Amino acid sequence: MKNLVIVESPNKKATIEKYLGPGWQVEASFGHIADLPRASMGFDFEAFEPDYELSDKGTERIKILKHTAKGADTVWLATDPDREGEAIAEHLKRFLKLKNYHRITFNEITEKAVKAAVKNPREINQHLFKAQEARRVIDRLVGYQVSPRLCQMADKKLSAGRVQSPAVKLLVERERAIRNFKPTNHFGVKVLLKNEGHRWAANWVTKPFIEDETNPYILERSLAEQVANIKDLVVTDYEVKKGRKTAPAPFITTTLQKAASLKLGLDAEQTMQLAQTLFEKGLITYH
Repeated sequence: MKNLVIVESPNKKATIEKYLGPGWQVEASFGHIADLPRASMGFDFEAFEPDYELSDKGTERIKILKHTAKGADTVWLATDPDREGEAIAEHLKRFLKLKNYHRITFNEITEKAVKAAVKNPREINQHLFKAQEARRVIDRLVGYQVSPRLCQMADKKLSAGRVQSPAVKLLVERERAIRNFKPTNHFGVKVLLKNEGHRWAANWVTKPFIEDETNPYILERSLAEQVANIKDLVVTDYEVKKGRKTAPAPFITTTLQKAASLKLGLDAEQTMQLAQTLFEKGLITYH
């Protein structure tokens, strides 16, 4: 019996073959093999059904993988455990016309994780695949329709994206709100206290003194000054609480990139390249 395992990166090939032993061959898709056509929107506007085609790189990879898959009893699709990996697995299944296949994933490249994945195969997760598909469709809707208008307005080559475009809109709306803001001078009181070596502060609760709820501020300076001049204070109530500080959450892509930028001065591309290398060596779980 011969098993063919298809991963995304060729750098994982030797390590996974060593873990699985004789009867197992590992090949790589080198990432995505198919995408929407470049010359058109690539999907039906009525049904939003994408029309995928093999990329130049994908055409070459499919030829090689088809030849290898002919001699395999079972093909194991071991692309990454995210929506992009799920899309690659679905496209491999379609373009290789696989009937006898298993979908497996692992979050770390260790012997234990790889063998556990083989013992627990599953179907391709259509929800994840459809999420990636929706992302590509939105890319086209925004990119192919907004980018030409953007280039025309800016008089230079620019591209609009599904994330950048709404983000810019939010920034513009916020900037307009800032410019239209009408400042209101209002007053409050903060009392700094010291008792038996302990310092603490108390803020004046102004709500009982506000008559107009549509303008929840103390506008009279004289009233705030009267409160600030009070010398005799009485503590009528207090509550003792235990504070709890949890450990930092594990990194996700955004927090990993932020920490790498602040601590090491790395940009996003450098960070993800290094993370991918660490993952392929089995030194970190999936980034």
